[in-house]
Amino acid sequence: MSGKFSDQFLIASSIAGDEQAFGTLYDKYVEDIYRFVVMRVRNTHQAQDVTAEVFLKAWQYVSSQKKYIKDFRALLYRIARNVVIDHYRSSQKEMTAFDEDGLEAVVDTSSDIVENIQHKDDMRLVFQTLDQLSDDHKELIILRYAQDLSIKEIAGVQGKTNGAVRVALHRAIKQLKALIADT
Repeated sequence: MSGKFSDQFLIASSIAGDEQAFGTLYDKYVEDIYRFVVMRVRNTHQAQDVTAEVFLKAWQYVSSQKKYIKDFRALLYRIARNVVIDHYRSSQKEMTAFDEDGLEAVVDTSSDIVENIQHKDDMRLVFQTLDQLSDDHKELIILRYAQDLSIKEIAGVQGKTNGAVRVALHRAIKQLKALIADT
């Protein structure tokens, strides 16, 4: 069974009230959503709370709307994006640099220790460079390259056209290349 077809079946079951079907969707997407959130929130404890809120809102949406959901993955990222924005609005905080726990959540710790240290240093440099981008450009880079979403999925998450996302992503990459060249 393909991923999209499987998601559609699980969503239909969830709409019908099957909590286990939604649990399967949760298991399928929780790591990706958590990784997206921790890259935006930069704190593992807050990222866990935000991720839990994302899935609670997704469950509330699925169980109350009774509508056909075309792309559940895009819906989750849209909810995650909005919850992160709400998190910063309510806490009146600015995004901070990655703490060591946040970096651990993104870096694969199963590899060789020397490779892991080099990878952490590389990731730290990437995140420091990303921090210099605008929030919109940063989000585009994260969604496209860290989360591996398609242009169409990103357009769904951000409520933009495919063309607008392509142009904005091109500009974000151009700006990122310029910043990296300066370091």
